[in-house]
Amino acid sequence: MTFESWPQIALTVLALGAVAAGIATVGGPNAARIEKRDDQRLSEMRTLVWHTQCLARENGNTLPDRLTETDTCPDKLAEDALLRTEGYRYLKVDEASFKICADFEDIESLQKRRPAEALDGSGCRTANL
Repeated sequence: MTFESWPQIALTVLALGAVAAGIATVGGPNAARIEKRDDQRLSEMRTLVWHTQCLARENGNTLPDRLTETDTCPDKLAEDALLRTEGYRYLKVDEASFKICADFEDIESLQKRRPAEALDGSGCRTANL
């Protein structure tokens, strides 16, 4: 190894360190896939909240016992929706509020990225009529 090759080696090591630090910071491709799936679940939850509110309006501002499809309130979840295959939970809290819950892969990260969504630690979003 000659004296002239040291700068190249140093730059290579520095570049590899920067790449490793970047992957450690953002989590790499697996973390990105988890983030994408959790974002999709959250979007589908919003659709279910709107659907629940539609069903309640259709029923004189009374929450439904279960979420169904009607002519006025069609099911807007895509056929390949994650929540359609994985399932979700619909819970009445009281006469005017309800929860839609789902299982997220990284709820803590999602709560940090989307604080306005008001998800609790168990993956539930409370909504009102």
